[in-house]
Amino acid sequence: MTTGSASAPASSANLGPGFDCLGLALELHCHVEATPNDEWLVEELGTSFVPKPTDFVRLAVEHAVGRPMRLTIRNEVPRSRGLGSSSAVMVACAAAALRAGGEEPDSASLYDLVMSIEGHGDNAGAAVYGGLIAVAEGVLRHLELSPDLTFVFGVPNEPLKTAKARMALPAEMSRRAAARNVARIAFLVEGLRTGDPEALAKAGGDEIHEQHRAELSPITGAMMQAARDAGALHAAWSGAGPTTMAIAKDPEPVVAALKATLGDDGEAKVLDVAHSGWS
Repeated sequence: MTTGSASAPASSANLGPGFDCLGLALELHCHVEATPNDEWLVEELGTSFVPKPTDFVRLAVEHAVGRPMRLTIRNEVPRSRGLGSSSAVMVACAAAALRAGGEEPDSASLYDLVMSIEGHGDNAGAAVYGGLIAVAEGVLRHLELSPDLTFVFGVPNEPLKTAKARMALPAEMSRRAAARNVARIAFLVEGLRTGDPEALAKAGGDEIHEQHRAELSPITGAMMQAARDAGALHAAWSGAGPTTMAIAKDPEPVVAALKATLGDDGEAKVLDVAHSGWS
């Protein structure tokens, strides 16, 4: 039997006010090998299990090839931390399964497949195409990113399920709050493009998701404040959290501040931008 392999990068979505529309690919990867099999089997971290019909890995492979596979997964992306692990594993699983069947995947189909499962394309777009991307109703564009910016992440040990984070969001928001958030995303995109500290400073304070999720992970807000106090140009929830994403031109004080805030309950580190997506 033929074995196919593929990998896809982690990602940070939203970046503050860019809820469900901005994604940034990161140099952590999920690696998958897929082999056609009579029954479903996933091998990961020295254990094996049969994935449920609702598991993302099985859904991705069924959408891609419509048959069982044995999947061997080596995932560098921490699960349920707001770093796009679901999109990374689905992209890698689908691509590996297609290759195992003798078919070379194309990026547009992988993006459509994962977006149809997740319901939004920010993490999926970053995992497939790499770099900084924006999505709107399935249409994707790469955005310009200043090379002067460094991205620092504080990753708590305690996970936060995306479904729980989604449940904290209100069904509606006021027109004034919506207008404020539109302004924030305009300044965020300009700040990411130019590295302008003033523009990035105006991008903070999201009212669509961050304010409503604050009680779910107080450590996230504490890290954001610590990062700003240490000189970060912008700090935000990474995806649905609990990871904090901070942007800096001098990352060392920001890393130190995040480490001090987390203590033994997580890690802080710089992650490079993955300018290429799946492979």
